[in-house]
Amino acid sequence: MKNKPVTRLTLLMMVVTHSTLTWTSQNQTNAMLEAIGTIFCDGLIRGTASHVQHNRKEYSIIITAAHVLLDRKTRSAFRSCSYRASNARFQNFLISKTSTPGKLLRDSDALEGMSKDWVFASLSQKLYAPKLQLHRSSQESLPNLSLAMLVYDRKLGKIVGIENCRSMQSPHVEYPTLLLHNCAHGPGVSGAPLLNLQTLELIGVHGGQLIITKLPNHNIEGILGQARLIDDEVLDELKRFSMSLP
Repeated sequence: MKNKPVTRLTLLMMVVTHSTLTWTSQNQTNAMLEAIGTIFCDGLIRGTASHVQHNRKEYSIIITAAHVLLDRKTRSAFRSCSYRASNARFQNFLISKTSTPGKLLRDSDALEGMSKDWVFASLSQKLYAPKLQLHRSSQESLPNLSLAMLVYDRKLGKIVGIENCRSMQSPHVEYPTLLLHNCAHGPGVSGAPLLNLQTLELIGVHGGQLIITKLPNHNIEGILGQARLIDDEVLDELKRFSMSLP
């Protein structure tokens, strides 16, 4: 594993573009988009989240980027957060519990911090909506993989699908739990799911933008999206978290 000093994480500044999802039927598209919502904390939309499948059907669990639940100024959790299914105000569910709170992001500029930028959360009420299936992936399965990202579009005020993007590789970034990609992204996209277009399963959680610079002058060599890859650690935590609910 190589962690060369050529990377840094920046605020999301890219423009989101999207198109009609051509890789599924209309019913499949609608179901997947209905499995996505926004995280609303202390009066503002902070990011995107996914309603996911797990063993205990009486509870509803979502997954998002950990930093979505944190106030960047105070580096502490927001006082109150909720999940808005499909970003609909009348489908507002309070977040009652989060998994592994000790792992919430502490250093957003480190590759190790990026690898910890994920969290599960349970909702205060049962959510009757479609769910996404998490799928374990590895770096070996990623090269040039066709992806789609389901995101909240601030301009349109709704959940949309971004396609025509792929997994990417960089000789400067070799970290087993990170998924690099070229899906367009912008404000409100943190926590958005990345789907394998072949299986329609969730394989990554978008965390932010990675600017790759080249030493010694730190000239920009490339800009990629980075996501937390779904692996055994994430799947094991989902099982543990699910079983910990009363």
